[in-house]
Amino acid sequence: MDTRELQALIAVADEKSFHGAAAHLGLTQPAITRRIQRLEERIGTQLFDRSLKPLQPTPAGHRALAEARDLLRRLNSFTESITGNNAVTGPFRLGVSHGAAPLLAARELRDLHTRFPDMSLTIKSGWSSELLPLMRRGEIDAMLSLDGPHGTIGGTDVRDIPASLRAQKLLDDQIVAIGPRSAKHHPKNIAELAEHPMVLMPDGCTFRALGNAWARQNGMQFKSVLEVSALELQIEMVAAGAGYGIMARRFCMHSPAASRIRILDIPGMNWDMGIMLIRRQANTDLDDIIDTVGKIVVEAGAISDPLPDNNAQMLSA
Repeated sequence: MDTRELQALIAVADEKSFHGAAAHLGLTQPAITRRIQRLEERIGTQLFDRSLKPLQPTPAGHRALAEARDLLRRLNSFTESITGNNAVTGPFRLGVSHGAAPLLAARELRDLHTRFPDMSLTIKSGWSSELLPLMRRGEIDAMLSLDGPHGTIGGTDVRDIPASLRAQKLLDDQIVAIGPRSAKHHPKNIAELAEHPMVLMPDGCTFRALGNAWARQNGMQFKSVLEVSALELQIEMVAAGAGYGIMARRFCMHSPAASRIRILDIPGMNWDMGIMLIRRQANTDLDDIIDTVGKIVVEAGAISDPLPDNNAQMLSA
């Protein structure tokens, strides 16, 4: 296998064009085209759908791209081990879901960069359902995710996660109802909650879907919904008294507005979740930095760990 063909494959996928890949690698466009054609002939299938603009990999191309990235990374690690250069170098692409983002904020990312100064760190944020396909295609190396109830990640059952990926639970979490601390009286059940304005993310958000499902099971629906586009904005609006919300407990406790909201005890509205770290099995050369991400997240989560039972009521006091 010619590594120059693998480099061309990655460049075309990243630049989404043969012309852009040629400029990136300092080659002519015909040279890039020949390398991709030779690779396609060797594999026996087309790797890019040339009818699409911008250019996109075919399903086989996505699989080839993931393997190419792993092969070149392992080759670099092999060379460095032989030459005695054991510093961890190269790119590291981490996906962080919105629900887990407060546990890997600016201070934690600075700490990660300090420990691995020679790594080129790229952060991709999004919903877990958006990040998981990127993991499968090898476009990110690891992802930090708030998993769904009943063992789902990005809407996919953990048991259906490809064998090429490995999921590790770092922390437990819960989805809870929240309200403004300034309110004199808070709802005590789903019927009372449904009478209040609700500040929620748009349809498609797991938090909102859980709340809607619980309301329907009790024969009701939320009467007034104010949609917002970001979780932190949702917390800020609840804290300001615009309504009530449904949110991950740790997200609330890491929020700048934590002192202005109250976590409610609504029967049936505490759904167990987990902060998950997912990695590609083949990326063993990235284990050190991925393990460090896990340790940093666990350390950051210490401030939102559950209190002892005798102090548990302080959460909603």
